[in-house]
Amino acid sequence: MGDYNKPQEQTKAVRIGLMILPKINIKDFQTNRGKPSPYTPKDSIGDDGLTDYNVIDTVETFEVNNQVVRSFFVTPAIVKQIQRVPSYQSELSAGKVFGPCKIGQKKSAKNNANYWCLLFPGEEGY
Repeated sequence: MGDYNKPQEQTKAVRIGLMILPKINIKDFQTNRGKPSPYTPKDSIGDDGLTDYNVIDTVETFEVNNQVVRSFFVTPAIVKQIQRVPSYQSELSAGKVFGPCKIGQKKSAKNNANYWCLLFPGEEGY
């Protein structure tokens, strides 16, 4: 993971769903609370003036905007998927990975809208 204790360049994030990524293996997941960037949606900023950043680290590295990266911001839907895995924290700490998986879209059963999520082998869209 990046060093979140030092100032970070605040640029508009590239949404992982808009990137053409092959299969990925997630090796770490963190939720960090910090200062919002100028690009943070207002409804994502808490009363304390801070926002949550959900970040995954992948085993693989990818070139994005001429930089090699392996950390990506992810949506709340992807966070919920990770958190549904029993003992996900201890498994990631022990060096296990989630994957292989792909970033894709599913249709919500509640409102029929598409949302970004992780797709695993055997699922439609994988």
